[in-house]
Amino acid sequence: MKYQFSNNKEVTYYNKICLEIFREVQSELREYFTFDIRLIGSGGKRLVTQRGTEPFDLDYNFILQRDKKNLIGNPKQIKEMLIARFNRALENRGFDFKYPSNSTSVITAKFKERGKIIFSFDIAIIAEFNDGFSHRVMFDKPTNRYFWNRVQGSKDYAEKFQIVKDNDCFLEFKNRYLKLKDKYMGSDKKSFEIFLETLNAFSRLWS
Repeated sequence: MKYQFSNNKEVTYYNKICLEIFREVQSELREYFTFDIRLIGSGGKRLVTQRGTEPFDLDYNFILQRDKKNLIGNPKQIKEMLIARFNRALENRGFDFKYPSNSTSVITAKFKERGKIIFSFDIAIIAEFNDGFSHRVMFDKPTNRYFWNRVQGSKDYAEKFQIVKDNDCFLEFKNRYLKLKDKYMGSDKKSFEIFLETLNAFSRLWS
């Protein structure tokens, strides 16, 4: 079953729920670090997808900003602190959910209704390093090692995407993005990586 773009009203509804949870987590962690929340695939992009009637998920980047306790060198602590706060925030709100899991490159939480998964969100922890690239916290399960990994193709991506919009190429961009989603169906490729691959293909056309 191929991907299709999700209903914007549903995306808005679940995004609102997520933002309420994230702001609670932000507040609890403010003494350690601050972060910006970016919804990957929606907002100005409107690229949230799903397969048929299956539940969709929202993908977020948490962009670290002020590192008040010098934790940038300890990605394990950063990720574990976020997971612990998510557990607490979800419990306080009384949601039926699967506890956030520590995946290789994201934190995943799944919401349930009558025992069935109806929605989920994935969060990647990102820092923008001095080399101009975004770096993402990775977890290598066999060795229990955490590290920052450079996201290939991420350099100056915000500026590149603005060029796409300024040149009225967004519709073509959406179509190419959807085709790549189908191409990588069943793989571990994340939405942000597919977005960057689509974006950089456009950039090469203009270079």
